[in-house]
Amino acid sequence: MTMVRGPRVRKTVAVLGLVLGATAVATIITLSVLYAQHEAPNRPWDQYRLPDTLKPRKYNVTMWPQLTKNEHSLYVFTGHSTVDFECVKETDLILIHSNKLNLIKSSGHHATLTGLGGAVAPTIKTTWLQETTEYLVIQLNNKLEPGKSYQLYSSFTGELADDLEGFYRSEYYEGSELKVLATTQMEATDARKAFPCFDEPALKAIFYMTLIHNRNTVALSNSMAIGSVNTTMGGVEVSVTTFEPTPIMSTYLLAFVVCEYDSIRTPAGAKVLVRVWARRQAIAEGQGDYALEKAASILEYLERYYNVTYPLKKSDQIAVTHMAATAMENWGLVTYREPDLLSSQTAYIRQAAVQLIAHELGHMWFGNLVTMKWWNDVWLNEGFATYISRLVAAVAEPNDDELRDTMLWNDIQRAFLMDAKADSVPLAYPEEEINTPTEIRQLFNTITYNKGAHVLKMFSEFLTEAVFSKGLSNYLHAFAYQNTMTTDLWKHLQAEVDRTLTLKLPGTISQIMNPWVLQMGFPVVTINTSTGTISQKHFLANPESVVERSSIYNYEWFVPIAWTCNGTIQERKWLLSKSGNCCTSVT
Repeated sequence: MTMVRGPRVRKTVAVLGLVLGATAVATIITLSVLYAQHEAPNRPWDQYRLPDTLKPRKYNVTMWPQLTKNEHSLYVFTGHSTVDFECVKETDLILIHSNKLNLIKSSGHHATLTGLGGAVAPTIKTTWLQETTEYLVIQLNNKLEPGKSYQLYSSFTGELADDLEGFYRSEYYEGSELKVLATTQMEATDARKAFPCFDEPALKAIFYMTLIHNRNTVALSNSMAIGSVNTTMGGVEVSVTTFEPTPIMSTYLLAFVVCEYDSIRTPAGAKVLVRVWARRQAIAEGQGDYALEKAASILEYLERYYNVTYPLKKSDQIAVTHMAATAMENWGLVTYREPDLLSSQTAYIRQAAVQLIAHELGHMWFGNLVTMKWWNDVWLNEGFATYISRLVAAVAEPNDDELRDTMLWNDIQRAFLMDAKADSVPLAYPEEEINTPTEIRQLFNTITYNKGAHVLKMFSEFLTEAVFSKGLSNYLHAFAYQNTMTTDLWKHLQAEVDRTLTLKLPGTISQIMNPWVLQMGFPVVTINTSTGTISQKHFLANPESVVERSSIYNYEWFVPIAWTCNGTIQERKWLLSKSGNCCTSVT
């Protein structure tokens, strides 16, 4: 290489020029990095919420869990899936959730895209996995057109781990023989660990499931099996079982199980087939009999209570040896931790089992048929299911009133203990406060379940159970297979109140209930029987603690006051502010 000779300059000037040049370059690089860091959070794949550009319509998912270890001493599953989706807004970007899956590339990309109904699919520019936000990112060379439909195909493998999340394995012994079953736990954000999907509750779709499994195993999913064909794949004799399409539902409700279980069922001709699945020995010993009896009767009761028909042909209850949750309300295939479903030796265990079954089956309507739009309103699922479970248990086990009251009191105390802290949490949050999987998981707490249930119990008592249940039924009919927010429920209950001319309240449903739902804590009510003064104050276990979370309701509540005089129940009154000489009487 020969250097080009240029004009001569003084050495000091040259050095100064080099220093200034290097400084300028360093400044540009620094500014570029800072600009990139500032801009990065605005990139769609760095957001935890999906953009509102695409809407899934249908999934076709095929899964093959390997229940023996491979050559690397791992349990794995293989699968492939398609999702048909509609473009709602013009975009050249597809974001779809995928977490801990090994996506098999085709033509250099993690997925393939085709058009449906005459639509022409843009070619794929590039794809990559964004691990932090758990996305498969697909950039296109041209834009998808609004109103047109497309299909995304992906093939993948994953570890069938024992982490109790997504598609996982559970083990047990039958005699001295180790048995492995494959099962699922999708809620809240782990469907993406099983297959690529738009993993948000509002993005409902229909699911067509196919399970490939060893011939000595049973395959279950949300819907009834259509049929099973024996074949050989990779030198392994397997059965390929297909299932009826599910109702339109959220990804977190999808479930599938491959196991060597036996079952018991309701008699032929029953309106809905109810089955209990468990280890063969457990079924043979009659351990599932109590659960079957109660599940069948509870399902019938809930249909009458909600005045909404259960929309599936069957309801399976399956005892899983290992689960992170106590149970999971997968539509048509409810999973339970084994001891919580099968045990019935004592009155306490039976009462707990009945309440658990009622809780999960209550979700078939509140949560499954009508689902919260986003996780900030998950109390609509869990609070209602817990409330209903207490109501149903009184019918299913009517002789256990004293025991049930004790359990109810324990639930209230747990909620009080948590809610009396200065750092307690509200039942519902502003939507923008809940984004990450960790933030979502933290919502499944005592406040959501127990406080939610008891706030609803108070609600039903001042509305009357007749008005409350009628409003719920109207709400379920209006939003079947859709997503809602708390405000939607208030509107339908308000409509029922307005139709009930004899029911008088001191404000609208939202005015009364929002302080109980949207701010943390609860009031302690003090009554001076000498002066008639009554007051409320935000109760804190430590009066010196500081509440940092502000509230637009100033930590005041609409408090219904039920009272008696000389043993006679008096007209209900309301405490509407922090203090007063008397309560407001509504006439």
